[in-house]
Parts: sequence; C-alpha cells; structure tokens
Amino acid sequence: MMDVSPDDDGSSDQTVTERYFAAISLVESSPDQCISLLDAIQKDIDALSLFSKNETMEDISTKSIPFLAVEHFMATALVNLPAGPGAMKKRKSNILQSLTLWGQFLERLEVLEVLTKEETTEYHDLLDEQQQHFRNDGDDDNDRSNQVPLSAPPNRDIKIARFKARQQRQKEIEQLKALRERRNRCGIAEEDEMDGYDQDSLDRSLAMAELFIHKGDALENWSQSMRELPMIEMMVKMEADRQNMDRHAGNPLDGSSNHPDPRRPPPPSGKGLQVTHITKDSTTGQLQFQRDEIRSKVFRPGWSQPTMTLEELGEREYQQAMEREERQKQAEANKKNEPRRYEDLVRDGMEDNAELVEASAKLDREWDDWKDANPRGSGNKMANRGDKNF
Repeated sequence: MMDVSPDDDGSSDQTVTERYFAAISLVESSPDQCISLLDAIQKDIDALSLFSKNETMEDISTKSIPFLAVEHFMATALVNLPAGPGAMKKRKSNILQSLTLWGQFLERLEVLEVLTKEETTEYHDLLDEQQQHFRNDGDDDNDRSNQVPLSAPPNRDIKIARFKARQQRQKEIEQLKALRERRNRCGIAEEDEMDGYDQDSLDRSLAMAELFIHKGDALENWSQSMRELPMIEMMVKMEADRQNMDRHAGNPLDGSSNHPDPRRPPPPSGKGLQVTHITKDSTTGQLQFQRDEIRSKVFRPGWSQPTMTLEELGEREYQQAMEREERQKQAEANKKNEPRRYEDLVRDGMEDNAELVEASAKLDREWDDWKDANPRGSGNKMANRGDKNF
C-alpha cells in the first residue's frame, strides 16, 4: 500500500477528510447531495490508492480508517432518498444499489478480519438471501410456488445484542472524545501519553469504535431493506398493472384523466347515505316508500384512531420530561434561597449567607416563642378528666 494521506489532495480548499465528514453529515437531511459528494470522494480515494486487497487492518493508517465506510454511507443515503407516488421503480433500484454497496463494505471488513464470527455468519446469510432473491426474480411467475420464502423475521436475540453493543461503543466514543478534548486543553504533545493513550493511539481507537458502529448499522439496514424489497416489488407490479389498464382505457399514463377510476370508491362527501325502503301494504296492495338517511360516521371504527406516530409521541413526551426537569431544577434553586432554620442552612452549606442567616434567626425566634406559648402536652384536653386514683 502506498503511504498516502487522504489530506494530500490539493484539488480544493477543503481536504478530502473535511469533505468526507461534511458529506456524511448530510446523509439524513440531504441524501441526494450526500451521494454526489461521496461519489466524488470515492474517486479521490481510488486515485490516491488508499487501500489494496492484500493489506491487513494494521497496514491501514489511522487517517484512512474512516474512509472504509464510504460505501456504507452511500447505501444509507440511497435508502433515505424519498420516493413519491409512481416512483416505486426508482425506489427498487435504490434499494438494490444499496444492497450491493453494503455487500462491498462488509466484504472489505471481512477481508480485514474486522467482523466477528457471528457478524460473518449473518453477513453470509444475508448474501445468500440476496442471491436467492435475484434468482427468484428471474424465474417465471408460474414457478413462484416452488421458491423459498424470503425475508425471514430477524433473530430477536441478535437485535438485542447488537443494540447493547452499539450503546457500549457509543459510550466508549464519548469517553475517547472527552479525553481528546482534555489533551487539547492541556496542550499535551502528540507523543506524550494521557490515560494510556498518545495522540495516534487515541485517534485510532476512536476511528475503530466508530467503524464497529458502522458495521452493525450496515447489517441492520441490509436486513431491513431485504424485508422491504418484496413489498416494493409488489407495488411496482401494481403500478405496471394500473398503467396497462389506463392504456387500454385510453387514459394518459400520467394519471391526468378526467374519468374517475372505477376501481376506486368515490371520495367521501361528508353526508349520510340515503336508503329507500320499498314495501307493499298488505290490505290495499299499494307500494310504500320510506327514505332513511344513514349517518356518515356509522361505518367508521368504534375505537379511537391514532393521531400521531410513535416517533411523534416519543418526541412530545421527551419535551415534556425536559420541561418538567427544568421546572424542578428552578423550584429547587428558588427553594435553596428561601429562609429556613439555621440548622438547615448548616446542612446545606449556606451558613455564610448573611441575609439567610438573619432570616433564619427570625424563624428560630418565632419557633421558640411558639414553643413557649404552647408547651408540650398543652393540647391534650383529656389529661385532667377521669378519676386520678386509677
């Protein structure tokens, strides 16, 4: 491997590393922009020859470790791209491309011996499932009954273990970042150690911890995308069937026809349904007409429908909890400055506050006066009643 730093590229004012971290920050907010930036960064990485097939993890420099996850972030950005109505083909293409990128990312980590035994097994199971799906996708529809079902439910124990491992790695990353900030504040030289780390070993441990999180996320997202793929394919087929029906009916393919779709129920008008009952009088033989109006809400569910998603509910409860915590802190701060007895001031370490000491002295005097006016047992009105001889 060539000993080339990713920051050696002088094509722009920003280094490749700065462009990389700026790009991955847009994975969720602006995935289309993130993809274009990561694609350009991938070309720069190939031009710099940062990685080779016959190297080990020890051969990769610390500054190059974050670039191992370029394919993972590109796949995540592809999955995050919005898919509007009638764009299921594009959604399917994005998912298939993301599966290929996650496969390349995990394949490289397997060669570098970064994956654990369980992660390697899960990676190969997902790879086999993906290849089986591609084979089934090329089969004829008449042979679908003999195909192996895809997208089995994920192992719950694996998901729990991955979640706990991610939490542990996240805590480790926070500790390493705090240690790096301490080194910067203290102005410690790069070769000097603090808490068992010099600058290079600290940066490398931090990069490896983040890489471990990325590989877990890649396995989880790959599994979720494989479960989503059959539903997307079904929607693609439904869109194709609808376009064929519109074509045979002479309607434009863009859905701009003025004729309503007979398969779809008319939109609700908000009015009740009118029903006419026709009966025959048994005596006169005349027909009788009776028109009834059914309430518009009679066919609605009898239970309350959800008004928000679980994510929105969690966000609202989180905000309410933060507000309660803030009010509690404010109340405790206000109570701390309220006058109270001197022994309470000593307990809280506020005996040096002259204003509170003076106020506490007044409270103590009032308390002593009350005790003098109300001696112990004075409230017992039954004490002097009854026979004293018993």
